Amino acid sequence: MPGLENRRDPLSIALWLLFALLLLAFLYWLIVVGEGTYLGRSAVRLIYQLGAGVYDQARANVTKSDQAVLLPLLRAALDGTPGSRVLDVATGTARVPLLLAAQPWFDGAIDGLDLTPAMLARAQAKIAVAGLGRRVALHQGDAGSLPWSDDSFDLVVSLEALEFFPRPRRALAEMSRVLKPGGALIVSKYPDLWARTLPFKGVTRRGLTRLLERLGLAEIAIREWQLGHYELVTAHKVVRTED
Repeated sequence: MPGLENRRDPLSIALWLLFALLLLAFLYWLIVVGEGTYLGRSAVRLIYQLGAGVYDQARANVTKSDQAVLLPLLRAALDGTPGSRVLDVATGTARVPLLLAAQPWFDGAIDGLDLTPAMLARAQAKIAVAGLGRRVALHQGDAGSLPWSDDSFDLVVSLEALEFFPRPRRALAEMSRVLKPGGALIVSKYPDLWARTLPFKGVTRRGLTRLLERLGLAEIAIREWQLGHYELVTAHKVVRTED
């Protein structure tokens, strides 16, 4: 009947529009909020491989505060340790190595690890331009299987990456393993509201504190960093004393 078909058309259109909106919302969550992490490490690597050329430009508004906000935390974490060794996990285009190695008071060495060749290539080029190649070594690898022995580093850093590792808790365990007793850990995390939108990936403040304590870390502090986007977590590996 023509009249019935006419009434059905608007309903069909509304249902299709609703489906399209839900699909777009799902894709936004999967690719933007989750950065492809639920699709596996190959998807995450592909996203950053394709975006490496514009990554620094896209993050410029965030990194411009690093000298004022991030650098003092890095310096305090090293606490004047001479010849310190630093590891930056998910180093990207060498944000942390470039910031730290350029400081006149820093006399140590920095290793940067990342999964994505294109990000490492841009990092290497920037390090060469800055003349910091003798201070910084870059490695391609997985945060869940760090290629260093136990108790190797005075400071381990990982920024804007934890939720996108294949196994975030495994990555934290590896960071703790390679950290020297008394050494410092600095990682970022999504605020709890966002963390709860990433099942098995995001970690709440309470959950992360418990996990770090189980991994042998103490003096755990969580503070606002990039309002609404990231929080910054600092902790120290407990020095075990023999009875």
